[in-house]
Amino acid sequence: MSDEARDILEHAARLGNTVPLSALQAQVKGLQHLSESDQIRVLQRVRPSARRPHSPIPERPILLPALITDDTGAMHPFYRRLAEAAGHEVPQDPSRTWNDATQAVHDRYKKT
Repeated sequence: MSDEARDILEHAARLGNTVPLSALQAQVKGLQHLSESDQIRVLQRVRPSARRPHSPIPERPILLPALITDDTGAMHPFYRRLAEAAGHEVPQDPSRTWNDATQAVHDRYKKT
């Protein structure tokens, strides 16, 4: 499931889009039937596959699941848990770090 989710999120990243969790659940077979905790575990295993070959600039870590939104396009409540599990510092109001994380993902995939 993590690989399927990664493929969908990477496609969205290349297009400069985000993905509502409900759309991701509809596209990744079985995801919607998992508990919230299990869905988060699946999403924590999503890692980017694209790398810029031979780049002299080190890549900063990105959080591909940052592209997951609620149905209105806003930050999904899962974001905090996913970011913290990935070692990202998340302030009391995570909206700014979410915007930065989303932009970092889009920037990375524009270059690939």
